[in-house]
Amino acid sequence: MPRVGKSDPLRGGYVTGFLGGGHALRMTMLDETGDWPSAFFFAHEETDLASRAVDAGWRILYAPELLLQHPKTSPARHAVYFRVNARNRVWPARRRLPFPLVPVHLGVWLLLTLARNRSADGLRAWFGGFVEGLREPAGERRAMSWRTVWRLTRLGRPPVI
Repeated sequence: MPRVGKSDPLRGGYVTGFLGGGHALRMTMLDETGDWPSAFFFAHEETDLASRAVDAGWRILYAPELLLQHPKTSPARHAVYFRVNARNRVWPARRRLPFPLVPVHLGVWLLLTLARNRSADGLRAWFGGFVEGLREPAGERRAMSWRTVWRLTRLGRPPVI
């Protein structure tokens, strides 16, 4: 559930993002905000799309009464997971966050990754992807408004986390 610190997954409401594996989108929203960022391949492309939608005034409704069944799998089963996950964590920050928040967001995720990941190979791949995300073109930069930053914060997920 895309809300920091919310423990009840049965409580619905408006949120800041959605899971790429189970969602419904309005075509009018996609027409207005643009389609999925294809260069991402996988990981965080829905983060980029959700931030554009919220910035355009759309709301994202989490509806726990809709059941998505998916076998429990590890995203690390993909050989490129750590690298692509890190690269794609950097790209939406560079594309969508106001400049002062970019280093804060990336610093928070750097610290969280160091605290969570104990695999030397995983960390090596993650740092490679992180650097790739900083060096490679991230696509068109359209930073969200500070009003959107405030809206995301009020919804429980400030864009620095």
